Amino acid sequence: MKAKYSVRLIKDIKQYRKFLLEQDFQLYVQTPEYGIFSQNLGYEYFILGVYREEKLVAATLVLDIKARRGRFYFLPYGPILDYSNSACFNALIKSLKNYAKRNKVDFIRISPFSNDNQVSHKLLKDKGFKRSPMHMLAETTWLLDLTPDKEALLKNMKQNHRNLIRRQEKLGIRIEKSTNIKDIQKVHKLLVETSKRHAFIPFSPNYLEKEFKAFKKLKGGTIYLGYYGDELVAAAITYAYGNTTAYKHGASNMKYKKIPVSYCIQWQAIQDAKARGCKYYNFWGIAPNNAEKSHPFYGITHFKKGFGGFQKDLLPAFDLKISYKYYINLIVELFRKYKRGFN
Repeated sequence: MKAKYSVRLIKDIKQYRKFLLEQDFQLYVQTPEYGIFSQNLGYEYFILGVYREEKLVAATLVLDIKARRGRFYFLPYGPILDYSNSACFNALIKSLKNYAKRNKVDFIRISPFSNDNQVSHKLLKDKGFKRSPMHMLAETTWLLDLTPDKEALLKNMKQNHRNLIRRQEKLGIRIEKSTNIKDIQKVHKLLVETSKRHAFIPFSPNYLEKEFKAFKKLKGGTIYLGYYGDELVAAAITYAYGNTTAYKHGASNMKYKKIPVSYCIQWQAIQDAKARGCKYYNFWGIAPNNAEKSHPFYGITHFKKGFGGFQKDLLPAFDLKISYKYYINLIVELFRKYKRGFN
């Protein structure tokens, strides 16, 4: 007898949090707080759950994005479910399509935090999904297992990284931690400098501040400010949720490029994540294997991999067309992909 699944809006946030914290990889972008952050940017959100005999077996945060190129539902690192269970997946997608049609949404975009494999690709394609022209979250990630002790973590790094970190005290590098939202401005100033160097569009102060403010209640956000002498040289923002701390934003200037302030920031963040009881430190996006030197993440990949860890290749983003307006979005994003060097 086939299992019967029902899909409905999750109103019990405690139940949803319990579900999130039962997953191996616990993702801050699937939390209700991330939905509130999106809401503060002008988008709505809702949370869908899949139940089997009243047991929550799958769920996802859904962002309702209204853009000039079209309106779409975006599932950031969702849905969270067993991708070998086609019946569960089908039930969720059927319900989501109905929501989309009722609300005149043009397409659905999913970006699962699930291993990239042919079985999952087939499942998605069989339901009408097509590969998205652009990613919205990192699809090739670098994760560090925090289980080993401090000395083992250092030993597992590249020798160059280890040596640079050990020079911190001798060089007088100072790392400050902050939860003061006013310090976002310091990060943004460095982020603008970094964006000019690597040719990307930086997040606005408004975006960074609203993201940080949304996670204030969870005490998950930390701003790291790295000084050489009295000068701010590098900065980073991390978000911790459950068993994972994510390195979300990083920036530096080139005035003291031979002074390893960014390395010391990462080492401090890794130690803080371990002290918090986290299992993973998520370095976020890196360039895929065999990427050309022109890839926007090519340079940062060596930096991130040097701290030790393992690569997790995620399913790429997939789109499900609901209306003909999807093709407008397709053309716009193909142009943006080419312009930003993700080809």
